[in-house]
Amino acid sequence: MAQEAEMQKQDVSDGADEQAAAVEQQDSRAPEPAVRDGEPSARAGGRSVEVGNFRVFSDLRLPEYDMGSCKAYAADNLRREEGGAFALVTDPTVPTRHDLMRFLTGVHIGGQIDLLDYEIVHWPLYERNTMVLFYEKPAGGRVLVPGEKQRKIDEHDFAKVVIEPLMNVLQAVADKGMTHRNIRADNLFFGDPMSEKVVVGDCCSAPAGFNQPLVYETISRMTADPAGRGLGSVLDDLYALGMTIAALGIGHTPLEKLREQDIIDVKLSKGSFQAVVMNEKLPLVLIEPVRGLLCDDPQERWGFAELHAWIDGRRAKPVQSNTERRAARSQNISGKDYYTARSLAQGISKNWVNSLAPLRDGTVEIWLRRGLADNDRAKHMAEAIRQLQWAGADKRAAEDILIAKSIIILDPSGAIRFKGFSAMVDGLGSMLSYDVQHGRGPQRFSDVVVRDIPSFWFGRQVGYSPEIQKLQQAYKNLRYYIQQQSAGYGYERCLYAIVRNQHCLSPMIEKDYVVDISQLLPALEKAAADLPEDSWPVDRHIAAFIATRLEDDVEAQLLALQNPSDEVEYSRAIISMLALVQWRHGPDNLQNLSHWVARLMEPAVKVFHSKARRERVEHEIPKLAKRGNLVELYNLINDEQERRKDQTEFITAVEEYSEAESEVFDLESSGPARLELAEKVGQQAAAFASTMIALLTVSALFLMHMW
Repeated sequence: MAQEAEMQKQDVSDGADEQAAAVEQQDSRAPEPAVRDGEPSARAGGRSVEVGNFRVFSDLRLPEYDMGSCKAYAADNLRREEGGAFALVTDPTVPTRHDLMRFLTGVHIGGQIDLLDYEIVHWPLYERNTMVLFYEKPAGGRVLVPGEKQRKIDEHDFAKVVIEPLMNVLQAVADKGMTHRNIRADNLFFGDPMSEKVVVGDCCSAPAGFNQPLVYETISRMTADPAGRGLGSVLDDLYALGMTIAALGIGHTPLEKLREQDIIDVKLSKGSFQAVVMNEKLPLVLIEPVRGLLCDDPQERWGFAELHAWIDGRRAKPVQSNTERRAARSQNISGKDYYTARSLAQGISKNWVNSLAPLRDGTVEIWLRRGLADNDRAKHMAEAIRQLQWAGADKRAAEDILIAKSIIILDPSGAIRFKGFSAMVDGLGSMLSYDVQHGRGPQRFSDVVVRDIPSFWFGRQVGYSPEIQKLQQAYKNLRYYIQQQSAGYGYERCLYAIVRNQHCLSPMIEKDYVVDISQLLPALEKAAADLPEDSWPVDRHIAAFIATRLEDDVEAQLLALQNPSDEVEYSRAIISMLALVQWRHGPDNLQNLSHWVARLMEPAVKVFHSKARRERVEHEIPKLAKRGNLVELYNLINDEQERRKDQTEFITAVEEYSEAESEVFDLESSGPARLELAEKVGQQAAAFASTMIALLTVSALFLMHMW
């Protein structure tokens, strides 16, 4: 897991470095990209680009402000004459923390560098749009530079210079229900030339914990891959603060010479505080806060109250020994001995296939019962083994579930681990985003959700937690989405539902970095000029993006998308969704998109039965398309009054036709009988006429004789 975790960050940085090298080879002969329609204002001028209120110098790198794969460049704030700024260009394949950006932008928090603004910009390095963050440049340099001599901070000034500013940041972020998750020694800068206060750097350019070295992560979260470490809580930030104090106290990152797997092993076996101090000498004055903040039991870990008490010279809550219970005898997995439940859980996750036998035959259950005297875990392990015996035909899947559940039983607060997948429950979304954008696809995430592994994790949590309850409710929706494979659902719906700042990954508009629903139609308007005429403007990603970002309920439209063979309802559903977006968020004129939609409206026009009405609608479509209004196009084919009138006329016409056809049938089927009847009637009429003529003749003769 540790090697794979390192590969995640290496994948991102390697890609960025290769692209950077390619751009540098192009030199200044490469023209600046033209500004596209719908993008932020940007004018190329030599080697600089103006973005909003800032001028970014794309040839002036500032590596001291880099953040993982995100590269920093010199920038000028055009609205201020004093104070420098720098632009941090984010990696478009890694989601940013948009909620934290909105909170920090334009707000001054003592201890945090000022986030002046952020913009979505077309960046030549990536040949696509990405997020650029504009920070105020701190007045002092970096506090701890790897490989260089540290700028000395007097141990008696630690509280004022380091701890108080960072506490202020963590408290401000926690008050908004968020976490920082980027507190570490090499992300600290001096906020003034006199080095009297530190400020912490960027925390928005990547998922929570993504750029943190493993040693700064708690024992629970260090077992997750970097992209899946999750938002965590203020207790995770306080742990990172403790490790930061230790790093500054000893002058370098603790355990920096160890491999990641060795760091995991030593922290699991000895506890975080002992792992740090076993080979390092901390200043005496810092031992108490470091011990309190690095407590591996979250319930015992120091909070703000204990830190304030220590700063004020009062005795803080003593920290109990936090070393995990150690068994008298080891449990062996693949030739390695494990003495604690957590370390065994990690060993099982790294030896997936070889771990099955000792789990299935009850060896681990007996070790829990006898070696650790942990009857509760042993009982749950026995239940998991019994469930394996009830498995159906898919024995391999049941065995994988047993291993995953066993890991959770052994380490209930740790990451969900399933084969090569490792993420905290609150990091499932960012892990899915990373996998999808870096070639692994959604299968690992889908396997975890479909096999209902998170539900078992929730069941092993002790006590009530509002955060856990929210996560549990969100997970129920994810399982439903995964089980529905039609457009608007599947892993795409999960992705946009739990990663609120995820840009739309539809191939049609991915390079436009559409994060907000208001950006969707302008991006489609631009794409409409280049895409095939017979393609639909809504694919699975766009349908899911609209379903999660639009405030209107579109479940009816998604239901219609389940049956592409019904061209009428399918086309009407797509036009309806796009029209709703335009009605809510604009823009008013979308000529390219309207013409694109107009070409695809032929099936929807078939809803009318009247040929004259269809011809009238077909005649109106090009006129409305020129006006660029999707709402009018949709209303044209969805006019309820016209549709009811058309339906009524159609029913009437059907009835009239039926009556006429019946009369024709009667005439055609009763011909001989009618001829016989006509002959009889004719004979009767002739007889009656003859009788009348005879009477008239006799009467006339009689009168003549009398006269």
